[in-house]
Amino acid sequence: LKYINHRAEHDAEAFVHDCEEGYHRQLHLVADQIAANCKRKPVVLLNGPSSSGKTTTNDRLGRILELAGIHAHMISMDNYYRTSGTYDIPFDEENGVNDLESPECMDLDLLRDHLTRLVAGEEIMVPRFDFETRTSHRNERAVQLHKDEIVMIEGIHAFNPVIMGDLEKHASVLLTDHNIRVEPHMLRFLRRAMRDSLFRSSPVEHTLKQWNSVRRGERLYISPYRGQADLTVDTYLPYETNILMQYLSEKLQGEERMLEQADLAPLSAILDRVSPIDYKPYMPEDSVLHEFIG
Repeated sequence: LKYINHRAEHDAEAFVHDCEEGYHRQLHLVADQIAANCKRKPVVLLNGPSSSGKTTTNDRLGRILELAGIHAHMISMDNYYRTSGTYDIPFDEENGVNDLESPECMDLDLLRDHLTRLVAGEEIMVPRFDFETRTSHRNERAVQLHKDEIVMIEGIHAFNPVIMGDLEKHASVLLTDHNIRVEPHMLRFLRRAMRDSLFRSSPVEHTLKQWNSVRRGERLYISPYRGQADLTVDTYLPYETNILMQYLSEKLQGEERMLEQADLAPLSAILDRVSPIDYKPYMPEDSVLHEFIG
């Protein structure tokens, strides 16, 4: 905390630049590995916990591969969620909330069919899910995997055999976020609370109430399959803490009990101890943080 506050206060431009450069170096290394194996493994599965930056990382990897002459089709598993009210949402008895992390919230039959047909070279029509209205829109976009192309599929269930079955010929990328004193899941809470309040019509209090169930979903649906990853990317940018806490600290004041119940108690201790940072002139347009703060 002392280190990031010092850099935020005295060295903001270089701090932002150093963080972003570290992230991009990882992306180029991963893209090199994907390119080297694309003929043998044309399907890339990108997995990571909630708010680890899957969508942006998938997009940035695709852009790098395009520059190398490899066309990448992008598919988000989020678009395979089912319309709210058309099915019984699984219930998380442990935390007393709906289990929105469950793969049963997705149209598994359609997703499995699309993956099988993609690998066979057939055209599919990818749906789109509207998170504000919780509605699925079918047949939004045509995708077909041609020779010397790859498809990049991101989602929290990308490694789950319930969905992927015995799909062969894929490379796997796992997003992580190490090297922080506040634990990684606490950082992801800040990211998700910010994103959901700004873009998904969900107040910070709702994200806080749902957080234990999100963590349960990570234990059940992500952690058992981490060992399948061929490559990893650390998406944490140290300067983001100075941004997220600047906007969220006031909303989290007085929520110490809920933070403790959600295993987020250390955040209470730093609510008023993180220096703001003048980041807007320096944050690049392709930063992963735009996924959470706009």
